[in-house]
Amino acid sequence: MPPDFLYRLPHVAMFLVILATVGGVALALHLVAERWPGKDARHRLSELSPVIMTLSGTLFALSVTFLANSVWTTEDRARQMVNTEARDIRVMRLYMDQLTGPTEDGLDRLITAYANAVAGEWENMTDPAQRVPAEAELRNLYAAVVAGLSEGEQNRLLQQRLLVALDGLSAARQQRLSTAQEVVSAGQWLLVAGLGTLLLTMVALGHARFPLPRGVALAAMTAAITLALFVIVVHDRPFVGYSSLTPQPILRAAGVDG
Repeated sequence: MPPDFLYRLPHVAMFLVILATVGGVALALHLVAERWPGKDARHRLSELSPVIMTLSGTLFALSVTFLANSVWTTEDRARQMVNTEARDIRVMRLYMDQLTGPTEDGLDRLITAYANAVAGEWENMTDPAQRVPAEAELRNLYAAVVAGLSEGEQNRLLQQRLLVALDGLSAARQQRLSTAQEVVSAGQWLLVAGLGTLLLTMVALGHARFPLPRGVALAAMTAAITLALFVIVVHDRPFVGYSSLTPQPILRAAGVDG
């Protein structure tokens, strides 16, 4: 798997790191092909490799396509969960406008505390210890709605609606936490890296007799593989890194400047 620091780099720096890594592998293969002992052996290898090169390229393209589609789907689902969580907070505050006195003020403070706790856990929400404060604030919200609105017909009606919105908020939060764990696995990275390396190897062997075409072909394949891996890394972790989703929709819904 890519190191964690890679996800926090600006896009240009991230692209350059991936390019340097893939380029290093391509350069090593170029040098191996250059120093391969025996012209006859290189000639035979260059005749055998075109079919394998085509197959390797097809398998690499398919693996990247399916993986990129999965990553984009996860990112879209994460954005939807954040917006759902923010919407449920706005609905709760709308119902709270019908309340008066200290009850409304108390619920507003609890929603603010919850939003701040969510912002605090954001980049580490896969760590159970980091989720404790937000879960405690969510329990406080439930307790306040259940215990504080039991008197009066209007309050009881608002209580039911607030509980429905609060249940939606809790469900959206749980789905957000689950989505945060849906990242590209080590096995998937191994598959893509292995197929990419195989493709570069076949390109190097296919041009084993001709240094200049070999260098050009390896450079082109390096650029293509780098672009594919860059797109996957950029979208792999929707809540972490330079271009991640932020808790701003939730904070704004709760009336918090952040």
